[in-house]
Amino acid sequence: MIFTARQLQELHKSNGQVRLPIGARLTPMAADFVRSRKIAIVYGDDVLVAKGSRAVGGDQATGPYATAAPVPISGNVVLWWCDGPCGQAKAAIASQARESNLQPIGVTAEPKFIVPAIKHLANEIRNERATAGILLVQSAAAAGVFANRCPSLRAIVGTCRDAVQQGVELLSANVLIVEHPYQTLQQVRNLLTVFLKPRRPIARETEQQLRELATCA
Repeated sequence: MIFTARQLQELHKSNGQVRLPIGARLTPMAADFVRSRKIAIVYGDDVLVAKGSRAVGGDQATGPYATAAPVPISGNVVLWWCDGPCGQAKAAIASQARESNLQPIGVTAEPKFIVPAIKHLANEIRNERATAGILLVQSAAAAGVFANRCPSLRAIVGTCRDAVQQGVELLSANVLIVEHPYQTLQQVRNLLTVFLKPRRPIARETEQQLRELATCA
């Protein structure tokens, strides 16, 4: 894969870091960008590849993002995505990442890309390459509806610590939606602390209720 300076700039802007597939190469301008910004590049097998990246001797990536060949990721991976600048929430993510295996979803951080982000999250959870996800959004309305259309996802909105606690214990929720404009750094950290606790199996009664609701017209 060959990456341009513009692609590295977008990755750094969206995720706060630059993560590339092992063996990735940089254009001369991209190398200059890394040196001038003093950016440390992280390499890994499970890295998402931005649209437009070119494989040497291969095809161009397609869609809003593409991935390297899917491989199981060790540990309880929790994926996260934000729909734009979310400094305080991202700082909370960075703080929590010291204790949990949090990894960014490599989809452009703009509201119009929420559906690709959710589709990727659902696919990773369904294929057991991730255990949960966090969506940092400006408004939870669309995110909640979209996420809960995916059978592999059970999304809740983190309005407060108690709401997240109930969602985890009662529903075994695996997606936390946070409206980042309305939460402080400490509030987001509190929500993450509750959400990232080990999940219990969903209660039999609750599972039956969900099946009943699935038959609604």
